[in-house]
Amino acid sequence: MAYSLYLFDYDGTLCDTRHAIYYSFCRTFAHYRVPPPSLGEFEAANKQGLVLGDMLREFRPALTPEEVAEWTLTYRKFYVQEAEALVTPFPGALALFARLADEGRAIGVLSNKGAAVLEASLGQHGLLPYVSLLIGDGSLPEKQLARKPDPMVFHEVVQPHFEQVSPDQILMVGDTPADLEFASNCGIDSCWVSFGFGDAGQCQALAPTHTVDDLLAIPELPVSA
Repeated sequence: MAYSLYLFDYDGTLCDTRHAIYYSFCRTFAHYRVPPPSLGEFEAANKQGLVLGDMLREFRPALTPEEVAEWTLTYRKFYVQEAEALVTPFPGALALFARLADEGRAIGVLSNKGAAVLEASLGQHGLLPYVSLLIGDGSLPEKQLARKPDPMVFHEVVQPHFEQVSPDQILMVGDTPADLEFASNCGIDSCWVSFGFGDAGQCQALAPTHTVDDLLAIPELPVSA
């Protein structure tokens, strides 16, 4: 039996945003006249699935909360204006969404990425029309949603939105420990995409329900017993 609802992470799962993110980091650090992290340092932090503010603090621990907020806005400006062109969907992403929609299966995208940037990028790559629910950083500000792996967004937004779908019919697809821990915290099945940003050892240690190296393998995954 196949799943009825698929929840997807974005960065490293649907789209390869590595170059866009690192470019935006370098532009942001240059804007504030401080040396950027090396590519190796960036990739090590990126594997953890950290949100933007936490990544900034990882490299600049002395930043105040107000400075983190300012740097975040600067980063997102560079990302939207200059770096989005560096984003490429992973092979099969559009075909996957088209097939799931054609078969009547629902799609949600849950990301710690800024909501406006997320929506624009999905639209740019033709994925947005297939998405029934889109949640990013800043979505539904009145709820002050906690970020993955906290299950708050699942209980307060996903389940009410898809109230006819039982948890055992839901699959979370992602590439980092945060995605897999989110699925575990929500009590739903998980699928780790091995081509993404996450550290293989850390992700495998979390025992995902499924592992794929090709997005087009996802529709065939069976619900766990």
